[in-house]
Amino acid sequence: MKIVLEFEELRQKVHSEGLLLPKPLFYVRKIFEVFTLLFFAFWLQYKTFYIFSALILALTWQQMGWLCHECCHHQPTKNRRINDFLSLFLGNFSQGFSRDWWKDKHNLHHATTNIISRDGDIDLAPLLALVPDDLFKQKTLISNLILRLIIPYQYFYFTLMYPLLRISWVTQSILHLFTSSKSKYKKHRNVALFEQFALFGHWFWVFLQLWLLPSFYIRIIYFAISQFVAGTLIALVVSYNHNSVPKFPENSGLLNNFAALHILTTRNMKSSPFVDWFWGGLNFQIEHHLFPTMPRPNLGRCSQLVRQFCKNNQLPYMEDDFFTGYFASLKLLHKVSKQAIEINKSSK
Repeated sequence: MKIVLEFEELRQKVHSEGLLLPKPLFYVRKIFEVFTLLFFAFWLQYKTFYIFSALILALTWQQMGWLCHECCHHQPTKNRRINDFLSLFLGNFSQGFSRDWWKDKHNLHHATTNIISRDGDIDLAPLLALVPDDLFKQKTLISNLILRLIIPYQYFYFTLMYPLLRISWVTQSILHLFTSSKSKYKKHRNVALFEQFALFGHWFWVFLQLWLLPSFYIRIIYFAISQFVAGTLIALVVSYNHNSVPKFPENSGLLNNFAALHILTTRNMKSSPFVDWFWGGLNFQIEHHLFPTMPRPNLGRCSQLVRQFCKNNQLPYMEDDFFTGYFASLKLLHKVSKQAIEINKSSK
């Protein structure tokens, strides 16, 4: 109860300091920045620096992802229609991701962060088992075969899956939009045509860009580098904050304590000018989960308030460098892998 009351005081403090007020000029600058990067990639292609062009395009997609994420949380402006348009433009048209598919997935993640069987972001079985429960949910012959053959080695191949993240999200977006016009959810049906048109526009400009390259061989290399490097750059960020910390059962009671849920299930990355830029503010993941509509420039100040809140309530404030969090993720995967090996031995 003390945590709930003190978090309300923290919320009032955040409001009184204006930390939840939108920062439209900041986002105008960031949008200009990412499209400068995009046109720099096009210019490099025009100058025949194809590899560098593909790498800059990959970085552009990563940075656009953070902006789209912020628009989906309605951080840039008070006008939700403007935010919705920007998220459609930055998501579907610019990156090839379905905005509404991603929002459904992401909103559930925010509501049930690291809660087993509720948070879809940690339900990656049978390719990855993040919690022991995943080892006992496999019903089909194929999933059981995967459990026996590859899950024991998941801490080895976990990093090798990073490049596939963008391909996975793009594929799921396309599958979602094939069915969105017939969705049982009215909000999906209402915007299905806009989403489909914007996604078509994305692949039109991507394939036009590839067509302008001088040979089929170069097109394949360019496409692979841009897609796989973008996937890696996104995965470096999104796999850090929650994979490396404990997961909790649904009956743990954490869903009844908003502040404790997000503080106990989230790890921050230590701040620096480069990390703040490259991570898109998601290095302040604890603050983002506690105040999802807070604009990026205010997260640093908010972190000072949240640190004090955690200290007052004997809650851990997890903040580390990249490698500490990365190896913590591998350690948790290795722990589940050892349990998978024991299951394999006992079933022989």
